Amino acid sequence: MRGTQHRPPSGSQFVLVSGEYRAVVVEVGAGIRVLTRGNRAVLDPYEEDSVCDGAHGAVLVPWPNRVLGGRYRVATSEFQLDLTEPSAGNAIHGLVRWRPFTLEHARTNEVVLATRIPPTPGYPFDLAVTVHYQLRDAGLVVRTIVENEGSESAPVAIGHHPYLSPGAGSIDGAWLQVPSALSEDRELADVGSGIALAGRRLDHTIRLDLLGADRAWALLTGVDGAVAALWAAPPYRYLQLFSGDTLASERRRCGLAVEPMTAPPNALATGNDIWQLTAGEGLEATWGAQLRP
Repeated sequence: MRGTQHRPPSGSQFVLVSGEYRAVVVEVGAGIRVLTRGNRAVLDPYEEDSVCDGAHGAVLVPWPNRVLGGRYRVATSEFQLDLTEPSAGNAIHGLVRWRPFTLEHARTNEVVLATRIPPTPGYPFDLAVTVHYQLRDAGLVVRTIVENEGSESAPVAIGHHPYLSPGAGSIDGAWLQVPSALSEDRELADVGSGIALAGRRLDHTIRLDLLGADRAWALLTGVDGAVAALWAAPPYRYLQLFSGDTLASERRRCGLAVEPMTAPPNALATGNDIWQLTAGEGLEATWGAQLRP
């Protein structure tokens, strides 16, 4: 008979420390549950005893966001994914959110977790996924690597789902700036110079224009004047902004999801910015977060 030792819903907890920064990475989904600098949250957390809600800190592979109807084609073959957003009839946020990862390497300030996505009827491709978290004195760096271990080309995109924290209170007191944003949406027309989030319901995609820079930034200024900053380097080309209005009332608008993505929503179906990885080929994408000043 097994013992009654407590096990969190998100599995083993890997605590990382560097300078003033502290992070907690989890076994299930290889997500990030906590990121703080001193007593100030950089990313909006969820509790150790809670099931991850709203995809907080989740790794989104082999596609981020939604595949409408869960249907897509590769060459002349059509595939049907399980509808993991049944209320809307979509497949959402990839295949690893609830998959346990194996610990590959751990040190005081870093952890490497890995898993395999085996072929299934809806996604008949064989992928190895490795997620490397490292804390530095300047903040968090997250590197995701997806490798095609099968014999056929595999359609792949990478995303991540962190929520930037405004500090105490909700995002209604916060200010958002994405200097590299290219948005045709009137709601976000001024996000390049900065917008107040009070009363704004966001579930919008922003395309990034790096203009020769090596990374794009999203800056969330809280009422305390501190700035929770997220950066994303190519091949990340998009950010999904989500204000969390559909979460449970006590969790609603506590953080702003700023999701780096290598491809936009529905990319498996449209092919927009999807990577077709040949046998043995890999795709790597890196983002990070920090608190200013």
